[in-house]
Amino acid sequence: MSFLVKDKNFYKVLFSITLPIAAQNFITFTVSLADSLMLGKVSEVVLSGANLANQLFFILMIITFGVTSAAMVFASQYWGKDDVFSMKRVITIMLRLAAAISLAASVLAICIPETVMNWYSDDPEVIAAGASYLRIIGWAYPFYSITNSMASVLRSAHIVKISIVIYLSSLVVNVFLNWVLIFGNLGAPVLGIRGAAIATACARVVEFIILLIYLAFFEKKIHYTLKDLFVPVKSYLGAFLKTGAPVVLNEAIWSIGTSVLSMIIGHISTEFVSANSIANIIWQCVWVVVSGMGNATSVVIGNAVGRGEDKKLILNKAKTIVLLSAVMGVISAVMLIIIRGPVINFYEVSAETKALAYDLIVSYAVIIVFQSMSVQYVVGIFRGGGDTKTAMLVDVLFLWLAAIPLGALSGFVLGWAPPYVYLMLKSDEFFKNIISFFRLKSGKWIRDITVHPAEEIQ
Repeated sequence: MSFLVKDKNFYKVLFSITLPIAAQNFITFTVSLADSLMLGKVSEVVLSGANLANQLFFILMIITFGVTSAAMVFASQYWGKDDVFSMKRVITIMLRLAAAISLAASVLAICIPETVMNWYSDDPEVIAAGASYLRIIGWAYPFYSITNSMASVLRSAHIVKISIVIYLSSLVVNVFLNWVLIFGNLGAPVLGIRGAAIATACARVVEFIILLIYLAFFEKKIHYTLKDLFVPVKSYLGAFLKTGAPVVLNEAIWSIGTSVLSMIIGHISTEFVSANSIANIIWQCVWVVVSGMGNATSVVIGNAVGRGEDKKLILNKAKTIVLLSAVMGVISAVMLIIIRGPVINFYEVSAETKALAYDLIVSYAVIIVFQSMSVQYVVGIFRGGGDTKTAMLVDVLFLWLAAIPLGALSGFVLGWAPPYVYLMLKSDEFFKNIISFFRLKSGKWIRDITVHPAEEIQ
């Protein structure tokens, strides 16, 4: 394996970014786990209602991630060039787009929650529960989008620890208020699923406030201030849209496709929804490091391209990362199998749902090996390298051409058992790795996409 990078500093930088992001992801996972466990104690209908209601948030999260990822492509390369001025202009574009998208999602959640729930379920009780959740949580969407996008783009400058502070504080607020409001502790009314929504909304506000305090008093590398939100960005907008539009479109199409997969699951059975919700929580538990590495890869590759490193060295870095991710994928699969029993037993759901979740995890374990590599290709290597169009094609093509039709066929026509249906719903991961492997070898994904308009000169 002559391509393996020998430079210890490469691994030091990669994992110094990966581990804090993984910690942040684990904290976010813990919040989801707490929500799921507490709502599961109320009823399966409430658990399913919250899970399906959060599909709208999932779409918002993914599209915001697309906007943020587009900004990070530029920000990482600009940071590699020590061009903070241009980096701040890109951040401004990102924040304006994130705010607009989140406001649109808020309108849907607050004004037509029943319509949104009808997209995912035909169970009247699940729809009613989910709608009550959406009416409250919708108010928190803008706080989430701004906080998450800003905290994420700071990683381009290797600023990662603040994310842990933000989300650890959010965890404490969310879990405590869940305990108080879902079950009516400390003299509070028993609010059930509405209590979970209020708790999450309050946590989002706390996240936002901590971010503002950090930017105002502690952030010393970029010095992004309120007045930067109102500076002209027209000279950067064209390049951002040209390179960033495929990323945003990628995440939008992918999130809609993934939402369609949830619709398929939702219309097969409520038990499948509940079991998949439990299995997904267990998957998140082991996914945090791999996901963190995907984000770190984007920064490391972007910085290298921005610095103008030799293409062969960049290519070797990418190959090394893919090999590391394959190993991590196998380890993650083994961990899924090991922890499934203890975690599933925490849930107070029917024996049928527990058995289904237990079997479903085997399918998750098979898929996570391929997912571990594909996330490095798409999110880390191709995007970080500036080849956002290839990343988009790889990520969405097989989702729509393979996963969705095969999932619908196996679930509705052939009537396969849920674990096998899930394998079909995730069959795109296999194809993505094949195409990505050959694109990686070509080296054509290494592109410096930064611009330096006249307005940069002060």
